[in-house]
Amino acid sequence: MLGVRGPKSQEAAGEVADGLLLAEPAAPAYITASLRNLGRAASASPREIVTYDAAAVDDDEDIALARVRAALEVVAEPEWAAHIDPLPFAEELRAHRAAATDARESARTMPASWVRQLSIAGTPAQARAAIDARHAAGATSVVLAPAGPDALSALDSLARALPRRH
Repeated sequence: MLGVRGPKSQEAAGEVADGLLLAEPAAPAYITASLRNLGRAASASPREIVTYDAAAVDDDEDIALARVRAALEVVAEPEWAAHIDPLPFAEELRAHRAAATDARESARTMPASWVRQLSIAGTPAQARAAIDARHAAGATSVVLAPAGPDALSALDSLARALPRRH
């Protein structure tokens, strides 16, 4: 299993690794692009695709989105291009960041629709749908990284987005 970001590294991973770790943000479009980058060698046998995303769950979607924004402060920086390039709003995100005074303002004023794609945040049902979208894009495991001031207490709210086990 290799944790790599860019297309060339992912192509190499497709030849030598049995899986891929995708750091946050792992939006569905990034997962799909990463699977394409793995190439033909990877399509010959199943691969484990583990994704990570900043996550916040609350009955009030606005509270959850606000909680996750700080974790998105870096996403428009150049080193995150591989994560952002596959998104339909990539150029708008870059322009938004360029117009902001700093990364904090950029994340704070980012449209909610972008925050939803770049994280797993919202009500329990919305978070579950975001997890499902990542699985549909090819993730075999989705890791929720608790966002907000108290990550430990956030675990209970994140658990509300997970399917019930019997």
